[in-house]
Amino acid sequence: MKKILFVILAALLILSMFATGCKGYRRDLAPIHDVEIWADNSSPPQYFVDVVSGEPNSCVKFDSYYVKRAGKTTRVWIINIEYVGGSCAEVYSYVDYTISLGSDFVPGVNYTVEVNDVTETFVA
Repeated sequence: MKKILFVILAALLILSMFATGCKGYRRDLAPIHDVEIWADNSSPPQYFVDVVSGEPNSCVKFDSYYVKRAGKTTRVWIINIEYVGGSCAEVYSYVDYTISLGSDFVPGVNYTVEVNDVTETFVA
């Protein structure tokens, strides 16, 4: 009888682990709320993009960003990391940061900056 009870309890424990899901982390593109491109007064001007991204709940935090430039288009990926499998407070927060785009822009030329799903253009 003790063996049967042990087997039943072990099975319930294993099932409860699958029901609550696996704990871990996942990365995803962050929601973008604001993108602003600006240049400083240096010569040549250094260009920057100010980004405001969101963290939809307390389990989501800013992780990293990546910048890649190809011709007249600069692509910026803002990545959040989310803890999966725990309980999260439904508190939305924002993260502000400034990302350098460099200084090798030709004056008078139109350029495009894509930050996740937001596209902005500027004239150098």
